[in-house]
Amino acid sequence: MKVITQGLNKSYKDKKVLQDISFTIENNEIVAVLGPNGVGKTTMLEILMTLKKYDSGDVQILGHNLHKESNIQKVRSKIGVVFQEGGMYAYLKTKEVLDLFASFYDISNDRINEVVNLFSLTKHMNTKYEKLSGGWKKRVLLATAFLNQPELLFLDEPTTGLDPKATKDLWDAIKLAKNNGTTIFLSSHSMEEVDMYADRSLILKDGKIAEFDSPTVLKEKYQCTYFKEVYFAILERESSHNE
Repeated sequence: MKVITQGLNKSYKDKKVLQDISFTIENNEIVAVLGPNGVGKTTMLEILMTLKKYDSGDVQILGHNLHKESNIQKVRSKIGVVFQEGGMYAYLKTKEVLDLFASFYDISNDRINEVVNLFSLTKHMNTKYEKLSGGWKKRVLLATAFLNQPELLFLDEPTTGLDPKATKDLWDAIKLAKNNGTTIFLSSHSMEEVDMYADRSLILKDGKIAEFDSPTVLKEKYQCTYFKEVYFAILERESSHNE
Protein backbone atom coordinates (compact mmCIF):
# COMPACT_ATOMS: atom_id res chain seq x y z
CA MET A 1 0.00 0.00 0.00
CA LYS A 2 1.34 3.45 -0.88
CA VAL A 3 -0.96 5.65 1.26
CA ILE A 4 -3.25 4.84 4.19
CA THR A 5 -5.21 7.36 6.25
CA GLN A 6 -7.44 6.45 9.19
CA GLY A 7 -9.65 8.98 10.94
CA LEU A 8 -7.64 11.97 9.69
CA ASN A 9 -8.81 15.28 11.20
CA LYS A 10 -7.57 18.83 10.75
CA SER A 11 -8.98 22.14 12.01
CA TYR A 12 -7.98 25.78 11.80
CA LYS A 13 -9.11 27.31 15.10
CA ASP A 14 -12.85 26.49 15.24
CA LYS A 15 -13.19 25.52 11.57
CA LYS A 16 -13.09 21.79 10.84
CA VAL A 17 -11.32 21.42 7.50
CA LEU A 18 -10.98 17.62 7.35
CA GLN A 19 -13.26 15.24 9.24
CA ASP A 20 -12.61 11.52 9.68
CA ILE A 21 -10.81 11.03 6.36
CA SER A 22 -10.06 7.33 5.84
CA PHE A 23 -8.87 5.63 2.66
CA THR A 24 -6.26 3.26 1.25
CA ILE A 25 -4.36 3.90 -1.98
CA GLU A 26 -2.91 0.88 -3.75
CA ASN A 27 0.34 0.70 -5.70
CA ASN A 28 0.31 2.10 -9.25
CA GLU A 29 -2.98 3.96 -8.91
CA ILE A 30 -3.93 7.31 -10.42
CA VAL A 31 -6.22 8.96 -7.89
CA ALA A 32 -8.06 12.16 -8.75
CA VAL A 33 -8.86 14.43 -5.79
CA LEU A 34 -11.92 16.54 -6.57
CA GLY A 35 -14.24 19.01 -4.90
CA PRO A 36 -15.20 22.70 -4.83
CA ASN A 37 -12.74 25.29 -3.58
CA GLY A 38 -12.49 25.40 0.20
CA VAL A 39 -13.49 21.79 0.93
CA GLY A 40 -10.07 20.69 2.20
CA LYS A 41 -8.41 19.31 -0.96
CA THR A 42 -5.25 21.39 -0.61
CA THR A 43 -4.96 20.76 3.12
CA MET A 44 -5.33 17.00 2.65
CA LEU A 45 -2.75 16.90 -0.14
CA GLU A 46 -0.29 19.04 1.83
CA ILE A 47 -0.60 16.61 4.75
CA LEU A 48 0.12 13.69 2.42
CA MET A 49 3.09 15.62 0.99
CA THR A 50 4.41 15.93 4.59
CA LEU A 51 4.13 19.73 4.36
CA LYS A 52 1.40 20.21 6.97
CA LYS A 53 0.68 18.66 10.36
CA TYR A 54 -2.69 17.15 11.25
CA ASP A 55 -4.62 17.11 14.53
CA SER A 56 -5.52 13.44 14.92
CA GLY A 57 -5.77 10.17 13.08
CA ASP A 58 -3.16 8.04 11.38
CA VAL A 59 -1.33 8.69 8.11
CA GLN A 60 1.07 6.20 6.54
CA ILE A 61 3.05 7.20 3.46
CA LEU A 62 5.12 4.54 1.68
CA GLY A 63 5.29 2.47 4.85
CA HIS A 64 6.18 5.41 7.12
CA ASN A 65 3.85 6.58 9.89
CA LEU A 66 4.05 10.38 9.74
CA HIS A 67 3.45 10.85 13.48
CA LYS A 68 6.24 8.44 14.36
CA GLU A 69 8.76 9.05 11.57
CA SER A 70 11.78 10.92 12.95
CA ASN A 71 13.47 11.40 9.56
CA ILE A 72 10.78 13.01 7.41
CA GLN A 73 13.34 13.64 4.64
CA LYS A 74 13.41 9.88 4.10
CA VAL A 75 9.75 10.09 3.05
CA ARG A 76 10.18 13.25 1.00
CA SER A 77 13.00 11.72 -1.03
CA LYS A 78 10.47 9.26 -2.47
CA ILE A 79 7.90 11.94 -3.39
CA GLY A 80 7.57 14.19 -6.45
CA VAL A 81 5.43 17.35 -6.42
CA VAL A 82 4.26 19.75 -9.13
CA PHE A 83 2.74 22.99 -7.86
CA GLN A 84 0.95 25.57 -9.98
CA GLU A 85 3.72 28.16 -9.77
CA GLY A 86 7.50 28.10 -9.82
CA GLY A 87 8.44 31.75 -9.33
CA MET A 88 11.50 30.92 -7.21
CA TYR A 89 13.28 29.74 -10.37
CA ALA A 90 12.72 33.00 -12.29
CA TYR A 91 16.36 33.86 -12.96
CA LEU A 92 17.61 30.31 -13.47
CA LYS A 93 17.97 28.71 -16.87
CA THR A 94 16.05 25.49 -17.50
CA LYS A 95 19.32 23.53 -17.33
CA GLU A 96 20.15 25.14 -13.98
CA VAL A 97 16.72 24.30 -12.55
CA LEU A 98 17.10 20.64 -13.53
CA ASP A 99 20.69 20.50 -12.28
CA LEU A 100 19.57 21.98 -8.95
CA PHE A 101 16.92 19.34 -8.43
CA ALA A 102 19.21 16.59 -9.68
CA SER A 103 21.73 17.58 -6.98
CA PHE A 104 19.09 17.01 -4.28
CA TYR A 105 18.71 13.37 -5.28
CA ASP A 106 22.13 12.56 -6.78
CA ILE A 107 20.54 12.10 -10.23
CA SER A 108 22.76 10.96 -13.11
CA ASN A 109 23.23 12.95 -16.32
CA ASP A 110 21.65 10.06 -18.21
CA ARG A 111 18.45 10.43 -16.19
CA ILE A 112 18.45 14.22 -16.71
CA ASN A 113 18.77 13.72 -20.47
CA GLU A 114 15.99 11.13 -20.39
CA VAL A 115 13.63 13.59 -18.71
CA VAL A 116 14.69 16.44 -21.00
CA ASN A 117 13.74 14.30 -24.01
CA LEU A 118 10.52 13.14 -22.36
CA PHE A 119 9.30 16.73 -22.02
CA SER A 120 10.94 18.03 -25.25
CA LEU A 121 13.02 20.62 -23.36
CA THR A 122 16.22 20.44 -25.42
CA LYS A 123 15.68 23.76 -27.24
CA HIS A 124 14.91 25.58 -23.98
CA MET A 125 17.79 24.39 -21.77
CA ASN A 126 19.55 27.78 -21.89
CA THR A 127 16.38 29.86 -21.55
CA LYS A 128 15.69 31.56 -18.23
CA TYR A 129 12.57 30.24 -16.52
CA GLU A 130 10.97 33.71 -16.42
CA LYS A 131 11.25 33.97 -20.21
CA LEU A 132 9.36 30.74 -20.89
CA SER A 133 5.68 30.68 -21.80
CA GLY A 134 3.21 29.29 -19.27
CA GLY A 135 3.11 25.92 -21.02
CA TRP A 136 6.90 25.55 -21.10
CA LYS A 137 7.16 26.60 -17.46
CA LYS A 138 4.76 23.80 -16.61
CA ARG A 139 6.90 21.34 -18.57
CA VAL A 140 9.96 22.36 -16.55
CA LEU A 141 8.07 21.90 -13.27
CA LEU A 142 6.88 18.49 -14.41
CA ALA A 143 10.40 17.50 -15.42
CA THR A 144 11.75 18.35 -11.96
CA ALA A 145 9.07 16.19 -10.33
CA PHE A 146 9.86 13.21 -12.56
CA LEU A 147 13.65 13.41 -12.14
CA ASN A 148 13.96 11.18 -9.07
CA GLN A 149 11.45 8.59 -10.39
CA PRO A 150 9.24 9.10 -7.32
CA GLU A 151 7.17 6.34 -5.77
CA LEU A 152 4.46 8.90 -5.03
CA LEU A 153 3.71 11.85 -7.32
CA PHE A 154 1.44 14.83 -6.62
CA LEU A 155 0.17 16.85 -9.60
CA ASP A 156 -1.77 20.08 -9.01
CA GLU A 157 -3.78 21.01 -12.12
CA PRO A 158 -0.96 19.63 -14.31
CA THR A 159 -2.48 20.36 -17.73
CA THR A 160 -3.52 23.96 -17.01
CA GLY A 161 -1.90 26.17 -19.63
CA LEU A 162 -0.63 23.29 -21.75
CA ASP A 163 -1.32 23.00 -25.47
CA PRO A 164 -2.65 19.67 -26.85
CA LYS A 165 0.86 18.36 -27.69
CA ALA A 166 2.19 19.15 -24.21
CA THR A 167 -0.93 17.65 -22.63
CA LYS A 168 -0.39 14.42 -24.57
CA ASP A 169 3.31 14.38 -23.56
CA LEU A 170 2.31 14.82 -19.93
CA TRP A 171 -0.18 11.96 -19.91
CA ASP A 172 2.33 9.75 -21.71
CA ALA A 173 4.79 10.55 -18.91
CA ILE A 174 2.19 9.91 -16.20
CA LYS A 175 1.27 6.54 -17.71
CA LEU A 176 4.95 5.64 -18.03
CA ALA A 177 5.53 6.56 -14.37
CA LYS A 178 2.53 4.47 -13.33
CA ASN A 179 3.82 1.49 -15.30
CA ASN A 180 7.15 1.89 -13.51
CA GLY A 181 5.51 1.70 -10.09
CA THR A 182 4.55 5.29 -9.27
CA THR A 183 1.27 6.15 -7.56
CA ILE A 184 -0.17 9.51 -8.64
CA PHE A 185 -2.42 11.97 -6.82
CA LEU A 186 -4.03 14.32 -9.32
CA SER A 187 -5.90 17.51 -8.48
CA SER A 188 -7.87 18.58 -11.55
CA HIS A 189 -10.89 20.52 -12.73
CA SER A 190 -10.97 18.56 -16.00
CA MET A 191 -13.67 15.96 -15.55
CA GLU A 192 -12.88 14.54 -18.99
CA GLU A 193 -9.28 13.80 -18.02
CA VAL A 194 -10.40 12.25 -14.74
CA ASP A 195 -12.85 10.05 -16.62
CA MET A 196 -10.19 8.96 -19.10
CA TYR A 197 -7.20 8.41 -16.85
CA ALA A 198 -8.07 8.14 -13.15
CA ASP A 199 -8.32 4.69 -11.56
CA ARG A 200 -10.35 6.16 -8.72
CA SER A 201 -11.82 9.54 -7.83
CA LEU A 202 -11.91 10.88 -4.29
CA ILE A 203 -14.56 13.58 -4.04
CA LEU A 204 -14.53 15.86 -0.99
CA LYS A 205 -17.46 17.92 0.25
CA ASP A 206 -17.41 19.98 3.44
CA GLY A 207 -14.24 18.29 4.64
CA LYS A 208 -15.59 14.76 4.29
CA ILE A 209 -15.31 12.07 1.63
CA ALA A 210 -18.52 12.16 -0.40
CA GLU A 211 -17.48 9.35 -2.76
CA PHE A 212 -14.37 7.32 -3.50
CA ASP A 213 -14.50 4.88 -6.41
CA SER A 214 -13.62 4.48 -10.08
CA PRO A 215 -15.27 6.86 -12.58
CA THR A 216 -16.92 3.87 -14.28
CA VAL A 217 -18.49 2.59 -11.05
CA LEU A 218 -19.66 6.07 -10.09
CA LYS A 219 -21.24 6.65 -13.52
CA GLU A 220 -23.15 3.40 -13.10
CA LYS A 221 -24.17 4.25 -9.55
CA TYR A 222 -25.53 7.67 -10.51
CA GLN A 223 -26.80 6.49 -13.91
CA CYS A 224 -24.81 9.13 -15.77
CA THR A 225 -23.17 9.07 -19.18
CA TYR A 226 -20.43 11.57 -18.36
CA PHE A 227 -18.35 11.81 -15.23
CA LYS A 228 -18.95 15.55 -14.88
CA GLU A 229 -22.65 14.72 -14.44
CA VAL A 230 -21.66 12.40 -11.59
CA TYR A 231 -19.59 15.12 -9.96
CA PHE A 232 -22.42 17.66 -9.95
CA ALA A 233 -24.94 15.03 -8.84
CA ILE A 234 -22.76 14.24 -5.81
CA LEU A 235 -22.38 17.89 -4.88
CA GLU A 236 -26.13 18.47 -5.23
CA ARG A 237 -26.88 15.38 -3.15
CA GLU A 238 -24.56 16.51 -0.38
CA SER A 239 -26.04 20.01 -0.44
CA SER A 240 -29.58 18.68 -0.09
CA HIS A 241 -28.49 16.52 2.86
CA ASN A 242 -27.17 19.63 4.61
CA GLU A 243 -30.33 21.72 4.14
